Amino acid sequence: MTMQHQQVANMIRTKISIDGGRLLRVVGPIKIHVDYGRVRVLGIDLETGREIWVSRYRSYALKVLEPSTISVVVGEGGGIEEPLPGEEPIDSWESIGREIVERGGRVVILGHVESCKTTFATLLSNLAIEKGVKASLVDADVGQCDLAPPGFIAMKIMDRKVLWLREVAGDIMRFIGFLSPSQGIAISKLLSSILELVKLAEEKKSQVIIVNTDGWFGDFTAIQYKLQLIKNLKPDSIVLMGSESCNYLIDILNKFSSSKTYCVPTPRIVRKRDRDDRRHLRKVNYMNYFQKAKRRCFKLSEVALLNSCLFNGAQDQQLQEKMQKELGVPILMLSRYNDAIVIAVSDDIKIERIGLGHDNVYVVRPINARGVLVALLNSSFEEVGIGVIQSLDFAEQKICILTEYEGEVRGLDIGRIVIGEDWIDRGIAGKCIL
Repeated sequence: MTMQHQQVANMIRTKISIDGGRLLRVVGPIKIHVDYGRVRVLGIDLETGREIWVSRYRSYALKVLEPSTISVVVGEGGGIEEPLPGEEPIDSWESIGREIVERGGRVVILGHVESCKTTFATLLSNLAIEKGVKASLVDADVGQCDLAPPGFIAMKIMDRKVLWLREVAGDIMRFIGFLSPSQGIAISKLLSSILELVKLAEEKKSQVIIVNTDGWFGDFTAIQYKLQLIKNLKPDSIVLMGSESCNYLIDILNKFSSSKTYCVPTPRIVRKRDRDDRRHLRKVNYMNYFQKAKRRCFKLSEVALLNSCLFNGAQDQQLQEKMQKELGVPILMLSRYNDAIVIAVSDDIKIERIGLGHDNVYVVRPINARGVLVALLNSSFEEVGIGVIQSLDFAEQKICILTEYEGEVRGLDIGRIVIGEDWIDRGIAGKCIL
């Protein structure tokens, strides 16, 4: 392999000539242009004149299929090198991937954070397209979904090869409202929504359905969740990314003959994303869905608020008047449950404590709803858009949101994600925020 370097500012321009059959590892940010020859990356053949851009959050193995010369522009933090023998399992990936595509049906990919689940899922999709097999991909990583905003999962019928799933958007989204399966009722919502999206993909005649899961793995509850997901989906193929993931589940899964389980090796070196990287990726993802957003207001009597502790309980006027007298402050609204009471008061009212035998009393203020992520629902309870609450006005009995969606809205599904004005999520909302 021969290389010629030229440094310009924070970028390095390099021309590389390399023999066929060799491997290159590229770490973004980097642009690769094939001057002549042919190279392959993630099931995509790049011939003379083609080029790709690799994000600073990604790394890939390139296989040189024939003697080639490539021009490379390396950004700050990026790089290109020949891996040591055994460091890049791309040949093994393609062999396993082709076998999985040949089997068809449902495929579930499991593994720890940064175990290359999304990269392998993308390779499977590309191999299916190459073979002429209709493929759908269900992105079930609720915290770092590539096909939908954070807090959602999505299904996409893949009609072209891609290097990164963020090049396309999901066809159908389902709202979970949390950033991790470990939070609140996220597991139950995920289990039902993933199965629904898989069935919708099958209705659309997909021959292989790839389910890419989140990186919550290794905890007791995480393992139980993943096993329940497998039990629900009854996949034809199960992919365990990396030896550690394989050690957890291979003995259990091999006892079920209806599925074939694959232990897939992972690269020795991958571009890892830290917490700040993940937060930034979520910020960019939120912004993509609000570029043309407008303020829309709805009367509280005309739109249903789902997963709202204030609006989903029994209205009890007698109890409201009693508590208002006890507390000595105006109560805007009260909802009663068997195990809790929820009251709404103005933003300027402070309640130090609530006594007189009242347990599990939650106090809601309009300002608490500001920035809460919501899904917009149609008359069939289907997600048709994403929004952020801007204001809740009890005096005028209306709720206003920021959204790009302009169609009919019959309901708002209230999430537990709060987004700041800078589009950075500020963590999880409380149990009863609205």
